[in-house]
Amino acid sequence: AETLEYTVNVLCLFSRETELTVTRLPSSLSPALDLMRHGFLAKTPSRPSVAVSIKTLELLYRLRQRKASYSVEVFTKVLCDYYQVCEIIGDTFEVYLRIIRHVDKLVHGTLGWDGPDWRPRNACRACCYVLENEPPLRFSRLYAMDGNNSLKRMATTADRTAADTRVLDDSTYFLSRQFVDQYANEIRGSPPPAEAVNGIEASAESADLRKKLLAQCVDNWKSAAKEESKRMWSIFDESGIFASACRHGLVLWIIDMVKSGGLAKYPLATVAKVLDTIGKDTLGGYDIGCAFLSTIQRSSLAPTFAEKNGHFCVCAFHGYSHCHTCQMQFHPNNITGAGLEDLETMERIFSASNQLVSVSRYASPYRRRLFLEAYFRQWDEDKALNTGTFILSNYKQATDVLEHNDEVLREAMVSLNITDADMDSWEQEELRFFAQIGNEDEYDVHAVVYVELLQELRDLELKRTQANTRFLHYTPSATEAGTSSYRKDLASTRQLESKRRHANEQYERVSLDVCALEVEMGLTTRWTPSTPQYMEALQYIKERKYHRALNKLQKLVTQQLFELHKLNVAQTGMLFSLQTRCKAIQHAVKTYNAAAASLSPPRPPLTWSRVASFNFLEEFTLLQDTRNDIRDKPWSKPAIREAMKLRHRLARAQEEVSRLNVEVRRLHTAICDEAILFDDVLRRLNSNNDPLLGATSDFITRRRKANDHLLTRIHQVYALRGYTGVKGPGTRLGGEARPPNKECMPIIPELPNGLLAMPLKDDEDNEDNGDDIDALDGDEEQASMDSLVQFVSELALS
Repeated sequence: AETLEYTVNVLCLFSRETELTVTRLPSSLSPALDLMRHGFLAKTPSRPSVAVSIKTLELLYRLRQRKASYSVEVFTKVLCDYYQVCEIIGDTFEVYLRIIRHVDKLVHGTLGWDGPDWRPRNACRACCYVLENEPPLRFSRLYAMDGNNSLKRMATTADRTAADTRVLDDSTYFLSRQFVDQYANEIRGSPPPAEAVNGIEASAESADLRKKLLAQCVDNWKSAAKEESKRMWSIFDESGIFASACRHGLVLWIIDMVKSGGLAKYPLATVAKVLDTIGKDTLGGYDIGCAFLSTIQRSSLAPTFAEKNGHFCVCAFHGYSHCHTCQMQFHPNNITGAGLEDLETMERIFSASNQLVSVSRYASPYRRRLFLEAYFRQWDEDKALNTGTFILSNYKQATDVLEHNDEVLREAMVSLNITDADMDSWEQEELRFFAQIGNEDEYDVHAVVYVELLQELRDLELKRTQANTRFLHYTPSATEAGTSSYRKDLASTRQLESKRRHANEQYERVSLDVCALEVEMGLTTRWTPSTPQYMEALQYIKERKYHRALNKLQKLVTQQLFELHKLNVAQTGMLFSLQTRCKAIQHAVKTYNAAAASLSPPRPPLTWSRVASFNFLEEFTLLQDTRNDIRDKPWSKPAIREAMKLRHRLARAQEEVSRLNVEVRRLHTAICDEAILFDDVLRRLNSNNDPLLGATSDFITRRRKANDHLLTRIHQVYALRGYTGVKGPGTRLGGEARPPNKECMPIIPELPNGLLAMPLKDDEDNEDNGDDIDALDGDEEQASMDSLVQFVSELALS
């Protein structure tokens, strides 16, 4: 063997090189290894003709991690400005991503973080790192899930063959299509038996009420519509994603929605993974959590879901568009143990991930998943870094609610002369009221139609009389006779005669209908406005018009709420739609007020300012009851209702404090345990001269810097005036107790009056915790780097 030299075209934004002369030694294993020694990467492992510098690819990688919409094509155009070459970047960048992905997987394996479902079980340390003797929580884990149809991918046309048929099936984020399809067609059959919910006992009446309320919520939400209505244009293969995440924002699982909208199989598959992976006492937030709970009860997951005490609720913001009775049972503000969590996590995630639309719409299935996985990995890293800030901010919010509103509630209770026992009893009374309200009493449809025909007949009789009178008393023009005057009089006479004939025909037609209906009903005497049956039917008609006006108003206000939510989405044109909706609502308010005034007793009118109020939606269910006057009920008075809401708010704030006390100590303990793990792993890799030492050391260095930032936030939480938890790390459930680690427990100065201690220095001012490991000498470092380069060059690139 002899030394060879060959020239390769190269691209590098930093050096502006165009050619690279590569020397291949007799000991060289592959051309890829030769290029890696020079800091370049090619898209093929053998016979490369063009290569891109590692620094250039890393720059693109970092840009994509921070700006997901930054496409490879845009970056390629920048290179084209210098090199006029554009076909190499996409393939080479994919090779770079696959190498990074594979090396990260090996590093995680070295740390023992590669077990089945390890990521959803352990990635969020505040959620998962359960400790010995920690206070029990009502819900072991809070999570959210939802679908997003922005991340579509164009399907391959029938007359074309897809060149890239690879499948990314080893991702820890994506659930396979085979697993998801297990839960297709699971919701066929009759509804489940009624169950007691929030104090409402199971009964036929409560089951009918719940069915009615869920139908109302279903009408408001597209994702809860019938399965047959959820179709997606055939030009798309993947029509979006269905994702789930914990309350801290770390993604659990992602499902590709295939040529469909939000079918039930996607949330059912997610729940199946939650039950199998997370376990008992979970609370899931879903826009249609109320209706989806019935879906679960009709699926094969029902026994396991009940055994593991699973729960569902609606997300806080979207929950306000549900009817009031649904909110009483499913809104987080009314669920014991939910804390102050709004469970709108997925809206925040999708708001950011929509940046990927432009780079994934026309990608192959493999590359689309590769890009999505890279994005969500970076998202999880950012959210893990932000966990400490999340806990600190939520703790401040919860203590602020307790500090400022507890006294307000007490003063309100004194001024209203009410007690906690009163509010407890009123809540139960309100529940019983809504359990009984149900549908309006059914009424004889013949009587309703008969009265409507009598009203129409009376109006037509007046119209006929007026038409006959005008025709009979019409006098031709008294001016001099002439052709023009005669034609004018003739036209007027014919017009009056036509109106008279038309009025008589209408009257006769309706009169025949009235007579036929009287025969059908067996009436011998025609009803008059003073007849009791007539008055009863007329009252029912007025109530029906009232309900129709109310339902239309509720629909418009709900749609307005959705459009307000979309105002933060760019290029949706929602502002014009919102202005149009406001005009429609104003017209609906006028129609409602007219119908409300016709009731006996009349209902108070609504104003635009009241309808525009965010809390107005909860009053629709109250307004629907026309049989009972609840204005004298204590729980219906605005002041008492606000006091009851405030009491719920305080209870949720106290639950939030209890959960944060647990989460901050879990996070602290996990960081301390990681410090010990990292030392052991680096020591082992160093002693074995493992080729993964360099990559693992780099990962640990970045992880330690993130942990330093988290420790800063943790000790700021400990120093809060209202902190009520245990300070310092604990012992993981099933783990071994360890001696205190000074690295994890810096001294926090005690300040007078319990004030918050001064913030610790930023990360850049802290010493690097990774510097305490013995540095490798130059020869050992070079040997490790050569080994890593050899390992990377031998990765399968096919």
